[in-house]
Amino acid sequence: MNGSPLQVVGSLEEVPSAPDALTVFLAGGMRNCPDWRQPAIEALADQWGRAGTDRPLTVFSPSRVVSACAFSHALVRWEHHALQASDVVLFWFPRGNEKAPEQPIALYELGVAAATYKPIAVGTEPGYVRRDDVGAQLRLIRPDVPVRRDLGTTVGDVVRALRLTEKALGEAYSTAGTLQAV
Repeated sequence: MNGSPLQVVGSLEEVPSAPDALTVFLAGGMRNCPDWRQPAIEALADQWGRAGTDRPLTVFSPSRVVSACAFSHALVRWEHHALQASDVVLFWFPRGNEKAPEQPIALYELGVAAATYKPIAVGTEPGYVRRDDVGAQLRLIRPDVPVRRDLGTTVGDVVRALRLTEKALGEAYSTAGTLQAV
């Protein structure tokens, strides 16, 4: 992995404060769809490791394992905090099943994130019923963000955004060091 450790933080786990780590939030379908998060984490580990960086990466990976109301409210708070703390958000919309293919919470989170100009990477599995809507909305507010058709390419967009963030942080630290020395 080229010295760049990857830490996965699951639902309701404490959001770490590691100042040197970059962070990614995995947003997208949670119910009524296949598990796409584990393949995304594996692709992130591979692509981040090949990116030639030593900076650690923290991945916020929510999951809904219990549906109790108190847990649900705590999970919403955790997701909100982790989304706010993340440097980049990966949105993946899998096909889902016929009963509930839309994934409305993920669509809502995409709308919120798109309006903040936080770096985002977006992809939909072929056959996702709201793909055209996702693309149309992003073209209006974030025309620079493509909607990918496969998870690996979407992860590649995340890694590129992380590298830009890493470069910006390096320049900010360099400037801060110069300012302190004056």
